[in-house]
Amino acid sequence: MNRDHTDRLLGAVDAVLNRYLVEGADGQPRPLRYNPVDYQTLKRLETQPDSRATDIAGQLGVPATTMQSALDRLVRMGFLQKGNHPTDGRAKVYRLSEKGVALRHKIHRQDRANIKAMLNVLDVNEQDRFVEMMERIEAAVRR
Repeated sequence: MNRDHTDRLLGAVDAVLNRYLVEGADGQPRPLRYNPVDYQTLKRLETQPDSRATDIAGQLGVPATTMQSALDRLVRMGFLQKGNHPTDGRAKVYRLSEKGVALRHKIHRQDRANIKAMLNVLDVNEQDRFVEMMERIEAAVRR
């Protein structure tokens, strides 16, 4: 990729992320200030409840101290519940609270609205090509 395309893409990605991750497609603030660690933590605990902080940190690739700060913050905000590990009396596990489940649903709805709003600037053929290209990038990243 030449430098001109790189700089143009960086500018476009920055604008899109700010518009859709900070504000949302409708221009309203997101339900929780966008913080990638918080969002990924909530998403992981939606599918893998009763996880330990070290397991979440390892999966997300963040330092244990960063993970613990995020978990403590999300517990204080009422989005997570903290409990005892079933076999390790010293360890704690985390799961979404009712408020956390409701927030994940709200974030998911907002994410879908954001994607639809972004795709709507393209015609149907462009949308198909764009999605195919993003899937190629995703496949390369997962290798």
